Amino acid sequence: MITTVTLNPMLDKTVRVEALERGKIHRALAMDLVVGGKGVNVSRELRILGEETVATGFMGGAVGEMLERLLDKEGIPRDFVRVEGLTREGITYLEHDGTWTAVFEPPHHVSDIEAEALVARCSRLLGKSSWVVCSGSSPCQEADGIYEVVIHRARERGVPSVLDSYGEAFLRALNAGPTLVQCNRDELARTLHVSLENEKEIRHALEGLLARGAAYAILTDGAATAYATMGELFWKVSPPSLTAVNPTGSGDTMIAAMLARLLDDAPFEEALQFGIAAGAANAVHWEVASVTEEEIRRFLPVVTLEKM
Repeated sequence: MITTVTLNPMLDKTVRVEALERGKIHRALAMDLVVGGKGVNVSRELRILGEETVATGFMGGAVGEMLERLLDKEGIPRDFVRVEGLTREGITYLEHDGTWTAVFEPPHHVSDIEAEALVARCSRLLGKSSWVVCSGSSPCQEADGIYEVVIHRARERGVPSVLDSYGEAFLRALNAGPTLVQCNRDELARTLHVSLENEKEIRHALEGLLARGAAYAILTDGAATAYATMGELFWKVSPPSLTAVNPTGSGDTMIAAMLARLLDDAPFEEALQFGIAAGAANAVHWEVASVTEEEIRRFLPVVTLEKM
């Protein structure tokens, strides 16, 4: 079982309109509701790929109750900690021509007691986990250390871990030595206060992640070239050229697909190629983290890996 941890989930509303005009009243053509959050996306894609998973994290108030019902409807197993704060909502206005505009509410607050409760919940789930994925942003200072503690406890128990975050939560979790670190290029540059404008700088940053205890590190940049490393090996990965419909969740889909291959004892290089293909397959759909293995394999031949 793969446990995913999402500290800052969201009720994601997509409101479809003919065209959005500032200062005008609009009549929506349709509205879709889905549970947002990077860890939840990983669990969603894992379920589609046939892997056992459970999603945990924080949920609060009436919005949190709605998220739990939506997860149940999707068939995504859940084990969230209830908090007093109200889970945030995000609204995306999708126009007829494909243009979209998103507004996300501020995150909820988490108390020290609630943070400790989630750590305890994760510790219990580690006992039956093959991987744990700590993915997404932290809602507040009190939650910044959760990924660090969870990854540290996973390492003590021999459970491999994934870290995909940024800011203080990311920096603290690096100290625990996650197995696989996945970073967005812009987010990593801002978090580490470094330049990542050329391959020399990128390689140096990836080496720094390995020096902190990671076994694998991946740097993505949307539809642009990705980079990855394992020990002394470095790869430059060229994703396929495509017209993106909605790139949201492509990194989460990549992680889920990679873990599915790693659980089948595939070499890292093969899992990396499969993951990049999955991220590309995700980008051509509006629905997030909902691609099948057949769709992923259609992109495999046009994902190229080059050793640096």
